[in-house]
Amino acid sequence: MNSESPPPTSGSPPASSWATPPEFYLDENSVTRRVRRFLLDLGYPVHTPAEWYGSREQSLGVNDEDWSPLVGARGWVVLASDIHIFEREHEYRAYLKAGVPVFLLPGQSRVAERVELVARNLAAMCAYASQRGPGVWRLTVRGPEEYRPPAAKKRGKARGWRNRAGPS
Repeated sequence: MNSESPPPTSGSPPASSWATPPEFYLDENSVTRRVRRFLLDLGYPVHTPAEWYGSREQSLGVNDEDWSPLVGARGWVVLASDIHIFEREHEYRAYLKAGVPVFLLPGQSRVAERVELVARNLAAMCAYASQRGPGVWRLTVRGPEEYRPPAAKKRGKARGWRNRAGPS
């Protein structure tokens, strides 16, 4: 089995395409060596929980409320797959307060599917990230789709989330 990342597709812009390329934070639930390597091979800075907390073991289970303000303060983009985080009101509020853009990969997807989705959506992800501010999108083969968390639906509206249709 080949553990190298696939070559960038023609739709995957290298980091040098952007005046200030976004930096990615790969949440513990989406971190795969191939996704990380794919982004690194294109020149994007990538951060992982293990690098912040010393090891993967020490980073497991760290509350989103602890790391999301740090990620938000740095203007990083979150790549995650745990859509259940948005069902918990306190974690949902932590993302609002931190102001982070979050891109969700399908939770049950295979590694190759995750790499392909990141490759297909990378240009749009970078454009969204350049707008700076909170938002949540699911990565699909058709492109990023705005995701309205269940916590927002329960309250009737998404207070604090800017409803952005995407880059203009």
